[in-house]
Amino acid sequence: MASNAQLGKIILLSAIAVFFYYFFWVAILPFMILDEGNPILSLFPPLKYAFIVPTVFGVICLGGIAVFSFYHIWNITHAKPTN
Repeated sequence: MASNAQLGKIILLSAIAVFFYYFFWVAILPFMILDEGNPILSLFPPLKYAFIVPTVFGVICLGGIAVFSFYHIWNITHAKPTN
């Protein structure tokens, strides 16, 4: 099993790769003049998904944080007192 340092490096490199992929997809690709059959275009989904996917992930993350918070607030306010 990988150590924490190795796991941290893998996570960091993955995050950097995803960031650069998304940056190229959103900030550079729309301004490139490419033919429809260009192989670069086959590496990326349509541009509309560049805004839909992060929005869906954001809503899921915020929803998860809200559910987590409400669950713990509910448990605190409805806790049975101990003697």
